[in-house]
Amino acid sequence: MKEKDLVPFKTALEKFFKEKDWSKKIKGYQIISNWENLAGKEIAQSSQPIKIQDQCLFLAVKSNVWANELNLRKGELIEKINREAGEEIISNILFKTRTPQFKDS
Repeated sequence: MKEKDLVPFKTALEKFFKEKDWSKKIKGYQIISNWENLAGKEIAQSSQPIKIQDQCLFLAVKSNVWANELNLRKGELIEKINREAGEEIISNILFKTRTPQFKDS
C-alpha cells in the first residue's frame, strides 16, 4: 500500500456511513438522545421522541394541550432540528398523547 492511498480514519468512516446511508440514522439517534438540549427543558419535560421514520419525528406528549402547543411550534422545531443536524432529516412531526411516561416537575 502506498502512502498516497492512506486516508484519515475519520474520512474513511464518514465515507463508509455515507455509502451505507447511515449518516441520517445516526443523526436521528443523536436528536433523540439529546432531546432536552435541542428542544429545551420545558418542552423536553412534556415530550419525548419515540422514533424517526421517513423524515417524520414521532413525539409522545404529556397532554392534548402540549400536542396543540407543539403543533403550533412545529415549523420552529423542524427548523431547529435540521439546523442542528446540518441537513434536512425531519420534514414533519406527529404527536401522540401518552401521559403515564411523564413525571410532574
